[in-house]
Amino acid sequence: MVAGGLSAGLPDEETAAESLMFFLCAIVFGAQAVVVAVTLNRVNDRVGHWLNLTVLGAVDLAFLVVLVLPGHVDLAGGLSGPLLWLLAAICSTLAMRAGTPRGNGRVFP
Repeated sequence: MVAGGLSAGLPDEETAAESLMFFLCAIVFGAQAVVVAVTLNRVNDRVGHWLNLTVLGAVDLAFLVVLVLPGHVDLAGGLSGPLLWLLAAICSTLAMRAGTPRGNGRVFP
């Protein structure tokens, strides 16, 4: 959908441009989450834990407010991401509390 739309050039309509911008932001924040998870979260680093928790929580909240509440995305599909974030937040917080957190700035052991 996005690649096909971009092959014709940049979108002319405001809604299409906003959709493209949201898609690109989701890609960037998703990549950020993966990099933080691989470099910091795998060694139980507090900075990585809070960074992913707050950034992805803010993205999910914006998704709910901008797309789900106005009805642009159906409720079942729109709640799946934030519910998965909530489950991940609970599990990662429990793991941080049970493990030996490292917040010394080292990326690799």
